[in-house]
Amino acid sequence: MNRRGDRAPDGGADLARQILAARGADVVEARRRVSRRGSDASIHDLRVATRRLQAALEVFGPRLPERPLRRLDRRARRIRRQLGQARNARVLRTLLRRLRVPQDGDESRLVTALVRRLDRPARQGRRDLRLLPGIRKRIHTLLQALSERPERSVAPAGRPGGRATPTAAALPDRVEAVARAARLAGDGDPESMHRLRIAIKRYRYVLEVLSEAGAPALQPSIHRARALQRELGRLHDLDILIEWVRGAARVPAASAFPRRLVRLRGRQAAKVQRRLARFRPAGVSGARRTAA
Repeated sequence: MNRRGDRAPDGGADLARQILAARGADVVEARRRVSRRGSDASIHDLRVATRRLQAALEVFGPRLPERPLRRLDRRARRIRRQLGQARNARVLRTLLRRLRVPQDGDESRLVTALVRRLDRPARQGRRDLRLLPGIRKRIHTLLQALSERPERSVAPAGRPGGRATPTAAALPDRVEAVARAARLAGDGDPESMHRLRIAIKRYRYVLEVLSEAGAPALQPSIHRARALQRELGRLHDLDILIEWVRGAARVPAASAFPRRLVRLRGRQAAKVQRRLARFRPAGVSGARRTAA
């Protein structure tokens, strides 16, 4: 039984339709909240909802009609990317406000000026929120097409004639992507850590779909992935802030503030590496842990 209490993990069309409809409804509702409120939380929720919908499309992809699948996937990605500017400006403002710098000093005045500088892109991002493309029709088109071909059997890759199950089709690819990204992230540079964050995120969302489809014993793996993703996210936000501050005019590279950010980044990177050393994807033995 899955968490909705009515299905076994057979990867059938009814199950795919049920989960995709729920994920699609989440996106539609989150998009509505963004258009009305434009709050930081609503933007975050919509970006997450689009990723979860795309994870469901990936898991059930072999059973889905190709053209509606591609069009819905592209639309979900477009919505998320359109939110990127607003998301980054707001995250940077929040980070700056939370930094503990000496009051009434040069750093404090610099932070205040940087926060004000972020107000403009944040306002521009708010206007973009009202222009988000629609997605409801594409969700409906996919579900309708799936209803018209309910039980088409598609063999998973590498198993001609086999039965398509979500686990067989999706999880090994995500596990391998995490392992590959972890190997490349050994030096801890911003770009490789960002790629690892994305790999962990996609792996976690696939796990969540599989768990919802009834695959057993995945909750511990989801919990570990969420914890690592959280630390990688904090590191990524610091990397964005450092890059932005370095590119901002009137911020001397040798001043105390950039050095403070670099020290914070070093501590967060060390925390990520410690958690990564203990991380083990679902179905991987201790000999294949992700750490280098």
